[in-house]
Amino acid sequence: MRRQGLTLLETLIALAVLGIAFGALLMSQLSNLRVSAQSRYATDAKAAAIRVLEQKSSEVLRSEILQPPSVYIDDPSTNRSFYFVDYFYGCPSRVNPAFPLRDGSQNNLRQVRCSGQEQEGNSSVEWLIFGESGTLGEGVVTIVVTATHDRGPKITMGRRVTCYDVYPSPTQDKPAPCPPPGGGRP
Repeated sequence: MRRQGLTLLETLIALAVLGIAFGALLMSQLSNLRVSAQSRYATDAKAAAIRVLEQKSSEVLRSEILQPPSVYIDDPSTNRSFYFVDYFYGCPSRVNPAFPLRDGSQNNLRQVRCSGQEQEGNSSVEWLIFGESGTLGEGVVTIVVTATHDRGPKITMGRRVTCYDVYPSPTQDKPAPCPPPGGGRP
């Protein structure tokens, strides 16, 4: 006699195979969701790091025109003062600027913050600014930011700002905010 349909055992085996297939598909989708979330958190941390890096870069690149006599005037021909000088000679520790900048005295440097921490959305951003001598004593200020998202991803990025970025001049060998040759940070 010929049977019609499936037995109970065959039905249970078919359901088990389908369950395993759907379980694998579900695990794959959950894994994709986790990866997408981590990627989004990393993107948020990177955006926070970029915001702080741009803000600190603009502070280093800032300049203003002052009325004489001011100890902060770095370019007497234009009465312009460059905050780059304050960061270069003031961070991470204060040193005497190369004469004639600020009369060669660290007392003539503005008080600037060389490090700190800020909260940007769900990310905590630590930043550090420090001057370094560069190749031949020209001024280089390095800005490093590290953003850590509350959910784990961590991004570190940096930027170097030179005195030529502050005062680009194709006609001068030594623009105003740049230390004289050999006059970089000791």
